Amino acid sequence: MNSTTAIIDGLFEQLREGVDSPRNQAKTEAPQPRFYTYMENIGWAQLFGFDMNRFYEDAPFSLETQLRQKLFHLDNYDDDTVAGTGFSASVGMYWDYTVMGMSVRHEPGGVPHIQSDHPMTKSPDVSLLKPHDFKTSGIMPHMLRFYDDLKAMIGDRGSVGFPTWERGPLDMAMQLRGYVQWITDCTERPQFVHDLMQRLIEERMRWWDAYCEHFGVESKASGIADDWMNPPFISPSIFEDFVLPYYLKLEEYHGSVWGVHSCGDQVPLQKLLLRIKSIGGFEVNPWTNLEKTLENIPPEKGLGVSIKNVDVLCKSEAEQEAQLRHIIEKCAGRNYSISGQSIQRVHETIEEDVERVKRWIEVVKRVLGR
Repeated sequence: MNSTTAIIDGLFEQLREGVDSPRNQAKTEAPQPRFYTYMENIGWAQLFGFDMNRFYEDAPFSLETQLRQKLFHLDNYDDDTVAGTGFSASVGMYWDYTVMGMSVRHEPGGVPHIQSDHPMTKSPDVSLLKPHDFKTSGIMPHMLRFYDDLKAMIGDRGSVGFPTWERGPLDMAMQLRGYVQWITDCTERPQFVHDLMQRLIEERMRWWDAYCEHFGVESKASGIADDWMNPPFISPSIFEDFVLPYYLKLEEYHGSVWGVHSCGDQVPLQKLLLRIKSIGGFEVNPWTNLEKTLENIPPEKGLGVSIKNVDVLCKSEAEQEAQLRHIIEKCAGRNYSISGQSIQRVHETIEEDVERVKRWIEVVKRVLGR
């Protein structure tokens, strides 16, 4: 047994103890609203001091790091997150871009860079978008090996999730053409835009068909992630004409689109998004107004209310308490959750940020009467 294997085995023993603990098991029965905090990979890289490229490329290192992440959360963040033994074969943000001929690299700290080097960037010609192959296109060969390696190391001690294609056609079209060119395309060559969007969802559906066959998966339910779904960068009319029809086609294919993610203001698009009948819950990210969302979204739909990084890490306890009481008052009678982001360091040390997250959790518990 080598040292890495011994370390991983020891971490698994610690995790199993934490997962089975009464404190963790009790969280499965936590009352509503549930509240969570999370740290994105950028923050983990700062906390543990590692290169995200190694995390995405070295399966033993990725597994060891994921185990340490779970244990750190268990030991430090007493939110409603239920610790488990599920792991991810994540190979980086926007990996699905590579399947369509684009390239993505990551800085050591985790920031992704999508390279605008596709032939379509210079020419509005859908034929330049070559059909992909599930096993050989882009990063897929590495991702399949990575998954197999993780699965072999974990054995019956947990499960491994294979990343699925959730990126929507808007983001991909924007990256292929560039923002200014795509907006211009909508005016000057609308049929090209429709042809491109159709081609992109067809490639996504072909990928999902191959994924389900390869892994023996029956359900095709999925979300859609389109960060460019963000007024004023696109208008509601552009969204309705050039994006929503393809979301509806994806809903028909997947059987269910359980949610739509974007990092921008969703209020101007919410009533349009309601045409996707299968969406069970809506994001209320820090750029999406809560009061207007409550007016637009019917009460039977769930809401995920997110509090931004600087509010969690920098606001005073009094300010945080007022913010939380406002959310609770407005969402009374609704099915909703609260998520406090801790994405990356804002203080002199990451350890100070961790202490601020702990303080925020205590404020939430006090406000909720936990």
